[in-house]
Amino acid sequence: MYFLGVDVGGTKTDFLLVNAYGDVLCFLKTKGANYQGVGVQKSIEILKDGLNKVLEKSNLSKDDITYTFFGFAGADNEYEIRIVKDILKELRLKNYDFDNDGRVALRSGTLDDIGILISCGTGGINYASDGKKIARIGGYSGFFGERLGSYLIAGKVASAIVRAKDGRDERTIMVDIFEKKIKEPIENIMHHEYEESGAQKLQEYVVELIKTLFEAAKQFDYVALKILGEIVQEIVKIVNAFKSNLNFPKPVKLVLEGSFFKNSDPILLKMVQSVLGDEYQLIIPKHPPVFGSVLLAFEKAGIKPNQMVLEKIVKQLEAIR
Repeated sequence: MYFLGVDVGGTKTDFLLVNAYGDVLCFLKTKGANYQGVGVQKSIEILKDGLNKVLEKSNLSKDDITYTFFGFAGADNEYEIRIVKDILKELRLKNYDFDNDGRVALRSGTLDDIGILISCGTGGINYASDGKKIARIGGYSGFFGERLGSYLIAGKVASAIVRAKDGRDERTIMVDIFEKKIKEPIENIMHHEYEESGAQKLQEYVVELIKTLFEAAKQFDYVALKILGEIVQEIVKIVNAFKSNLNFPKPVKLVLEGSFFKNSDPILLKMVQSVLGDEYQLIIPKHPPVFGSVLLAFEKAGIKPNQMVLEKIVKQLEAIR
């Protein structure tokens, strides 16, 4: 029996194929296939290509796959879910299902599906489960209330730099740190925001802006620490919103998933822990969230893998990464 998990994101798409014994047969990273970023047809092409490569590397056919589960960024409401269904239908798989990628990340980070997931990658999304009920908060865009996500946070840093330079806001050493990194004034890179060909370059600047944020915070820069404080405040608001509707066993597992948290400086995690206290156990998984897709593929097929199988898969994934 073979189980395939797929984590479809805006920046990358991960494929993970395992057998019933927990042996990882293939782990593949490809381009982001979220249709909201690349379009429906391109999403289909990327997923088809990735699926074919997985099957070729493992010497299997589609019919050999017992179950496939997709964590799909952009599967948010009824309108978008219909689009995702149409995309996946084109893959011609035998047994498959999907859910939002945040749901998959919750399963991956908690292992037992009980706890809170706050994801901060390209965008942000939040899920939680107390073992009886699953809840979701947000996961849309800055226009519709989001305050987390690498692009939104990088935007706060860029805004702070520009406003410090023109005198509208407080001075910050982030001006010097960032402009030394890119070797030119920040104003010179603004055109990448609206140029179609500048998307990749803008992503590079997002990474540098976030590095700048942490470098400045470690030097006790007021503006940088204020931005980190706003991030912590949003995390606490999300946690409290879930806590008011669900009953979690203590300590409550708080999974911080996504590239922002995984690459963050310990200063942010210490700030979060200091506010929430010992009632919460902070978890930053070393394995990718596609692991959750595989677990849900097992469960959809009516199989509950034992702890030894789970640990075996995680150990292999951590070695690959």
